[in-house]
Amino acid sequence: MIDLKHLHHAHTLARYQNFAIAAETLSLSQSALTRSIQSLEEQLGVLLFERTRKGTKPTAFGIKLLEHSEVITQQMRQLERDMQDMQGMRTGTLNVGAGPAVAKSFLGAATGQFSQQHPHIDINLKLENINKLYAQLLVGEIEFIVGDPLYINPDQPIDTRVFPKHPIYFFCRQHHPILQNNNINLQAIFQYPFAAPYMARHYKQALINRFSLNHVQTERLSSCSDIECDNMDILESIVKNSNAISFTTESIQREFSESLMLIPLQIPNLQTNYAIITLPNKTLSPHAEAFIEQLFISEAVETVS
Repeated sequence: MIDLKHLHHAHTLARYQNFAIAAETLSLSQSALTRSIQSLEEQLGVLLFERTRKGTKPTAFGIKLLEHSEVITQQMRQLERDMQDMQGMRTGTLNVGAGPAVAKSFLGAATGQFSQQHPHIDINLKLENINKLYAQLLVGEIEFIVGDPLYINPDQPIDTRVFPKHPIYFFCRQHHPILQNNNINLQAIFQYPFAAPYMARHYKQALINRFSLNHVQTERLSSCSDIECDNMDILESIVKNSNAISFTTESIQREFSESLMLIPLQIPNLQTNYAIITLPNKTLSPHAEAFIEQLFISEAVETVS
């Protein structure tokens, strides 16, 4: 019988197409991952992966194995959830994905409160950019995502439960040159490096398009550098030690040190777009539904506190 662990290793290798990266992701040595794949190949009597100049790619046999293993993996996870449901939420594991901005906002409070109420449920939080999380959602590695659905390809099917929207503000370091400007606008903001989570340049371009800056302005602004980082604490440190500018919400801004300043510019309708993101027609476990309820409670508390 095929070891499910070997199937998981094969899936990870197929995702990254690189033994070293896949092994690091799995917390294995590269030689241990190689032995695992070889064991699977010997058991099946076929070559599952081939090394090319562009990386390690699955053969036709490997592709067929991955198709079947994805179904098996989803069924096993559903079996685990069904068993947890029958235990009435007394025990179990909840796997949730979240974008970096949400993680910095109300996710921590919600997780703490949920853990207090359900001390025997393990919680695995995966903090990534939304596109990577969506790939994990498709294969059942996480039950839902908390983040901005606008980052997901519009052709991808999703369902959302939207959180209330809140204003977004730009911020910079204390004594930043832009603070000497008496007429700060979006053009002035983008004269400086823009630091943001995943797809920083895409986010900046979306703002440029949204507020209809002219062609000359667009060319000049697009030439400015961008800094992309999915860790909000590191982003704040980057802003604190450079002329880079980033964005934040009021609840996150309350925790700023004195060396960070909000830029006095309020852009109408520039707001958060956080939501619970799930696959269509997907029934969530009671653990997930209870956690989502706590997320909405914590978001409301964070807003008024």
